[in-house]
Amino acid sequence: MTKLASFLGRHYKKIIVAALIITVFLGLGYGVTVMPSPSNKEKEIPAFVLQERVAGKFGSEDAIYVAVCLDEGTTAEDIPRDIRDPKVVKSVVELHKRLEKETAIERVQSIAPPFEDGVPDDLERVEKVLSGNFTSSQLEDFINRDFSITLIKVSPIAGLSEEKVKEITGIIQDDIEFITKPGGVKYRITGVDPQTYEILKDQFPGSLRRVTIVVETKPRYASSEEIRDIRDPEVLRYLDLLVERAKLVHGVVNAESAADVIKEENDGQIPNSLRGIKSLLKELEKEKITAQRVSDYISEDYSMTLVRLNILDDVDTEKIVGELKEVIDIASPPGISVNITGGPVIEMTMKEFA
Repeated sequence: MTKLASFLGRHYKKIIVAALIITVFLGLGYGVTVMPSPSNKEKEIPAFVLQERVAGKFGSEDAIYVAVCLDEGTTAEDIPRDIRDPKVVKSVVELHKRLEKETAIERVQSIAPPFEDGVPDDLERVEKVLSGNFTSSQLEDFINRDFSITLIKVSPIAGLSEEKVKEITGIIQDDIEFITKPGGVKYRITGVDPQTYEILKDQFPGSLRRVTIVVETKPRYASSEEIRDIRDPEVLRYLDLLVERAKLVHGVVNAESAADVIKEENDGQIPNSLRGIKSLLKELEKEKITAQRVSDYISEDYSMTLVRLNILDDVDTEKIVGELKEVIDIASPPGISVNITGGPVIEMTMKEFA
């Protein structure tokens, strides 16, 4: 952080605003400082342009985290000993629903959606609902290994300027005040409670640092046989290969794409035809959680799809970006382009730009 602060001090006029704010400062749970707007020249930097294009199709990656934690310091009796305790889950569901109704919030992610119609009264049945609606890797994004913490991810509509951070944080705090909170449980918010960053870093490795592999349709010739729909099975098999290669890179905690979602819902197989894939995805639209996962990876116009990577905080930026560039340095299907963006990529770009 000292090295980064020195860099920012020397080159503040050359900072790419949104990426740095989101990825470095807010993502680490510290305060946000509004930087000068990027120049027209800076806006032409490929990593920045790609990040903006991804945001335009999939929404903002900005997020504020709420960590719902068991209070180990309490001496009270009859308190939850597992964050999946029905009393805690009911509280999370209540908060999730309140946050979803806030007009300034675009999206809320947590373990709540499967419990919209009610929370079972015992832990065993709560576990069954969770395992029946989330994969093990998905649950790891929301619940830590000793079942003492669960996360709620809150994404604002207009990004995270300093004013927006204050506004959304205030909304979250107000909603927490109104919900039913079980004894022996604490609610921590990034940017407010300094310990929240350490909780995320230690208990949810890779949650704060991300790289995105962007795969797009870019046919060069009219009436050619080049791919024009990223749902094409050839593209999905290509995504599958990218995920497997990315997982071999040291520091990559998790890698997932639309191919993973489709395989999970189709007995581990990718359908052999575009028609088969379209039919499967139409069926998946009936399942709220799965449909949301699909929309996380496939754009509405079917021109872009993503491979999302979580990486460790302490991995050397230059090394991991270099290795991920090697990951995508393989032949892609005809009419398809591939590139990478995200905080570490933009960080490197800024250094080169300076």
